[in-house]
Amino acid sequence: MKINGINTNNVISNYNNAKKKVEEKHVENQTDSLQISSAGRSLSNYADGIIKGENSTEKIERIKSQIANGTYTANAKLTAQKMIDIMKGRDI
Repeated sequence: MKINGINTNNVISNYNNAKKKVEEKHVENQTDSLQISSAGRSLSNYADGIIKGENSTEKIERIKSQIANGTYTANAKLTAQKMIDIMKGRDI
């Protein structure tokens, strides 16, 4: 079967033109962005040694002195909830 009127040069030329248009659009839409997750932000607080405005060494010393004095009390429900959150990946 012979089909007249199809010129392979035109097909290749049309393909190359379309490809250039797509590449130009692709280059125009490229932008750099950075997103930090909440876990990353909390790790940043640990790296700085500051959690909720309190230095971690100060907090440790305060808890040690409370334990030594017998005045330290732990909230069992809060502790259990934190453990569950960590196991489920909700809180780090």
